[in-house]
Amino acid sequence: MDPVRWPQHLRLVNQWIADRTKYHPYTVLPDDKQLIASLPLVKTSLSPSGSMGPVERSVSVDIDLLAGSWADMSPLIQTMDSCMASLAGNGNKYGYVDDISGSAFADVPFGDPAILRCTATFSLVMRPVSH
Repeated sequence: MDPVRWPQHLRLVNQWIADRTKYHPYTVLPDDKQLIASLPLVKTSLSPSGSMGPVERSVSVDIDLLAGSWADMSPLIQTMDSCMASLAGNGNKYGYVDDISGSAFADVPFGDPAILRCTATFSLVMRPVSH
């Protein structure tokens, strides 16, 4: 029996964001010297949650937005909300997303007081790539 192949959801989300916004998500943040110069930026990571059924799988991706000011953060939040909402019923070479839900972006301390961080988790319901 061949295993069911599921979409590579982090790659799917990263490519979706890159194709539809001016941002190219990081999976590892740049070092301290480059971080400030790279703001505002998007960081994505896998979230340990989800479920699996015979024809669909639910997975979650955390999105961290980093900016130097609220003037930069507010439009970034709106861009990411719109971008992720448009993923429902769409996909790319990494897979297809039937539905998506997400939490609202919330202000989370970053450690460096000069950098604002807002985080949200998006859950994707996906179908297999193949059987």
